[in-house]
Amino acid sequence: MRRWKAFVEKSKHFLLIAFLMIITFCYAMFQGGFVSWFVFFTVSPFLVYAFMFFIVREDILLIERKIDPIHIERGQSAKVHIAIERKTRFPFAYIVMEELVDSEGLVQAKIQNTNAIKFVGFKKKFSWQYELEDMPRGEHRYLGVTIVFYDFFGWAKKVVVAEKDQTILVYPRIQDMKYAALQTKYDVGPMMSPYSIVKDTSMAVGLREYVPGDRFSWIHWKSFARTQTLQSKEFEDRQSSELMLVLDATKSSVFEEKVELVASMLQMIVQERGELSFISAGEMTKVFPAIQGDKHLDQVMYHLAAIKPTENVKFRFHDQQAFKQVATLLYVTSDVSDELLHTLANIVKSCICFVVAKQPPVQSELTMRYKHIQVIFVNPVDFYHLFTEVTRP
Repeated sequence: MRRWKAFVEKSKHFLLIAFLMIITFCYAMFQGGFVSWFVFFTVSPFLVYAFMFFIVREDILLIERKIDPIHIERGQSAKVHIAIERKTRFPFAYIVMEELVDSEGLVQAKIQNTNAIKFVGFKKKFSWQYELEDMPRGEHRYLGVTIVFYDFFGWAKKVVVAEKDQTILVYPRIQDMKYAALQTKYDVGPMMSPYSIVKDTSMAVGLREYVPGDRFSWIHWKSFARTQTLQSKEFEDRQSSELMLVLDATKSSVFEEKVELVASMLQMIVQERGELSFISAGEMTKVFPAIQGDKHLDQVMYHLAAIKPTENVKFRFHDQQAFKQVATLLYVTSDVSDELLHTLANIVKSCICFVVAKQPPVQSELTMRYKHIQVIFVNPVDFYHLFTEVTRP
């Protein structure tokens, strides 16, 4: 169907040129005189050029699309620079270039210089730059570039579609959060003892070889004075793998804020040398066990950049045996029901529910009954003091 439309469009312009040439020639023949022949010889070069326009085949050799910056967060702007190289030097009057996109977000963000008009002449290379503003989070895909070549008067045109697939990932916005040691609990015999979401740096249990990235305060200077070899203190691991973060990906008006909260929490915990696992409870359940370091964090951020809200979450706590081994569950949601509180109370030892909402939710009586479940209201626009709020008695 698309080929037929292109053929009809090309035939329409070809017939127009042929009609103009016949009309001007007939006018000169039957009218005679200097004026009529002057009109014919004046228009003829442009008509001959238009015929050659259809004969010459134009191909695109190269398309380069550069996006600055490479790492984009929701709400930020980005500059897109496109360089195009064509095969021949056949002179065209001008061209119109337009991006082909498979993303509604890119269409809304591309508000400046959406179409570029370039005067080509004999040039083989030309470029185009525009700006994307207020980028929405998600995975956005470019399909290619549509280039329309025109003659001097627009009598003839040629459409070339150059395919150039490229995907842009817009990550959730990371908000600053004030760190506070989040004390949770794990079983030690019949007792319940506190531990932090990060390693306990007050209790060194040994030495190991220094690794780039270790903190300055971790270096064991006494051993360095004896051996002239850098060694770092090895701290007691407080079973931080038993800490689990869960995102409820149910569709809501504050879905983007939920994703940003999870991303901000993960970023802060990893920066503090923390260790935890993460579950994305959406249409498809995605599990990230033992997130340690930037490499694992990048994998989670990639997932959070592409995640979409879902109407019906298939994830069920009853089906996850691993929750019985979790010391503390961090659950990010936008709504807490009595059914959810009952479920959490029966399967986890300790839980903190972060409820992202524009207005503080009404506290249920069950939140007072279950002492090991804490419900924290989260302001969608400010996460800075969130952990301080959690540690407040």
